[in-house]
Amino acid sequence: MTRSLSTTPADTTKGRRRMSYAIRERLERTLLLVPGVVLYGLFNFIPLLGLLYLSQVRWRGIGEMHYVGLDNFRQVLLNPYFRDQLFNAFFQNVIFFFVVIGSFLIIGTGLALLLSFRTWGRKTYQTLFFLPYPLAAAAVAFLLDLFVNTRGPLNAALTGLGITEAPIPFLGSEDTALVTLALFYSWHRMGFAIMLVLSAILAVRNDLLEAAILDGANRLQAIRHIVMPVLAPAFVLITVIIMVDVFNNADYTLLIMGPEAGPLRSTDVMGTYLFRTAFGGSAASVNTNFGMAAAIGLLTAIMIMPAAIILALRNLRRD
Repeated sequence: MTRSLSTTPADTTKGRRRMSYAIRERLERTLLLVPGVVLYGLFNFIPLLGLLYLSQVRWRGIGEMHYVGLDNFRQVLLNPYFRDQLFNAFFQNVIFFFVVIGSFLIIGTGLALLLSFRTWGRKTYQTLFFLPYPLAAAAVAFLLDLFVNTRGPLNAALTGLGITEAPIPFLGSEDTALVTLALFYSWHRMGFAIMLVLSAILAVRNDLLEAAILDGANRLQAIRHIVMPVLAPAFVLITVIIMVDVFNNADYTLLIMGPEAGPLRSTDVMGTYLFRTAFGGSAASVNTNFGMAAAIGLLTAIMIMPAAIILALRNLRRD
């Protein structure tokens, strides 16, 4: 007796139901994405188009605009005065980024793993770690200046314990100022990284961990082979977000070191270079150009865009 290859009504009903679930899932995903896409277009993409035009004019912010075409880009890339500042700011921004992302991926992941264990006081520690994140940059800059001041608590502790003979000028030395700012940025935003990594850890299926333990794996082996692969998308998301943020903002440097990014521009990053070009480095500055500042902003986006796209594509391919 041969088996019939024709589909039964039950199979057809299951196929329709499965197809309807898939269509509904796509529709829900689209509806969830539409508000974000619209807001992004209104507040990011449309202003970016305006930035393209602004980068082709010479304008001091007040008065008449003079169309110069690609001259602003030519000045930034070919004029030694502007080009040296660009390369110096970009190189130091890269150092700043690696210090921050290294702190997030090492310290943030370690703290998130500790918080994932069912230990006493876990909720309290989560609150303490996330507490600095809502603080304004001005408040964090004020705390930083107080903490690392030559008469501040950090130097008092170092000299009191005999680690150093004299106070260390953390923000007054070319060797330590940039790293000090990056570490305080890491402290300010660490709660964001911890929460993202912790949410990924909690999404790991408990049955997989229990099966690994039953097979003889210890806690470290379970974390390495089961938990860490799940954290890869969270790592990519943190890296892209922090990359965009640190290459476009310079709150701490502007508030503490000023637009000249002292000492001797050792803390100069793309954000301070852009600000100095648009508004000047001091009250006596007269050589300002909003058009050139717009060109610097576009060059910054072009510099970091390949890395962001590659990371995003790797994340999608992994999914």
